Amino acid sequence: MALNFPFKKTLTESDHLTEKTDKDYVFLEAINLFRSQREKFEISLEELSIKTKISRNVLIAIENGWKKYLPEKTYLVSMLKILEIELNLERGSLNGLLAEKKTKNSISEFKFINIDFLNSWVGSLLYLIFMLLSILALNIQQKFLLEINSISTEPVQINQK
Repeated sequence: MALNFPFKKTLTESDHLTEKTDKDYVFLEAINLFRSQREKFEISLEELSIKTKISRNVLIAIENGWKKYLPEKTYLVSMLKILEIELNLERGSLNGLLAEKKTKNSISEFKFINIDFLNSWVGSLLYLIFMLLSILALNIQQKFLLEINSISTEPVQINQK
């Protein structure tokens, strides 16, 4: 028997599509606003880059809508605030550019590469196993050296003629 909660909203496939198109529309609207305002003030990308201290490549990525070339959201937020001030735009009018970027090869997908791996119980267990195996290997090597009488407490003498 399934429980139906009246307050729980289930998203249909059409809801996901409209959400995606809404995000794309807001993103494109922000791009068009940036481009039109820049052209209205007759400022080139180079001049805007010099005034705002934002890389020309980032400005080109914003103007062309290249999501994969935009900086991380943390940096982009402060850049957009500077651009809004410089282009006399309302606060938050370029926030449509903060759309989520989809990256296929993200480091966060690989949990083993994460630097916090050794802080987990699995990392601690693997570290312990590695250390015990290292000690065991050293002991085996020492036993082998004892068997072939290669370990000596006497100093090595160099024959001089």
